[in-house]
Amino acid sequence: MRAPATGAGFYSLVEPELDHLRRRLLGVGRGAHPTFAAAATHLFGSPGKLLRPTLVFLSARFGPASGASMIVDLAESLELVHTASLVHDDIVDEADVRRNVPTVNAVWTDDVALIVGDYLFAKAYALAAVLPKPEVIAMVAQTVFALCDGELAEVAAPARIPTEAEYLERIELKTASLYAACCQGAALLADAEPGHVAALGASAELRDLLRTIRSSGGVARARTRAAGFHDAALAALDRLPARPERDALAAIAEFVVARER
Repeated sequence: MRAPATGAGFYSLVEPELDHLRRRLLGVGRGAHPTFAAAATHLFGSPGKLLRPTLVFLSARFGPASGASMIVDLAESLELVHTASLVHDDIVDEADVRRNVPTVNAVWTDDVALIVGDYLFAKAYALAAVLPKPEVIAMVAQTVFALCDGELAEVAAPARIPTEAEYLERIELKTASLYAACCQGAALLADAEPGHVAALGASAELRDLLRTIRSSGGVARARTRAAGFHDAALAALDRLPARPERDALAAIAEFVVARER
């Protein structure tokens, strides 16, 4: 199976779910402290690509319980985890702008941004805590551990350009772990077949590929390395039944590799 043409057409299959999620995200600060409510409106007034929730909704389609409200709970929880990590990253990086929008720490202060990030993590945990499958709850927690490990590895590292192995480790902890939780967690909640859950996680294959890349030293370009991950993702998707959602996940893999930022 090869990916369809690059683009954002993969959103169309789950647009109703994404619209529902956008409304929920806009209400995250409702009833909270006015400063948090204002920060939440600032963050979710324009929620960005929502790529991670899209992975959740598409992956859930491979199980019979894809329409359950708990799928939206997982999507919101993981999007809040992602957003909280970005708020904290911006404090560490002393960033004033993210995607042409002023950061929370720039609009308010570092102290406010720190608490806003904590609040978002707490909201995410509250949503995850009521999910009916303990393994998915644990997956959300493990994802946060991975994000923290990746950030600590970055801030505690010597002031130098990281090695390829170090950089790939950070990507695995700060990015790939969250993508895997979106796909595998959703499939588990939707009661997908075990083989499909494994294919959507595809963490044996990716770890083997990481080891190969680290040991080879023969790959010269970042896009060549990205193409290896892309091909591994498509190979994993080949284990899923042929349907539009599988093609959409393949299109996401193509989109992530092809986009400039």
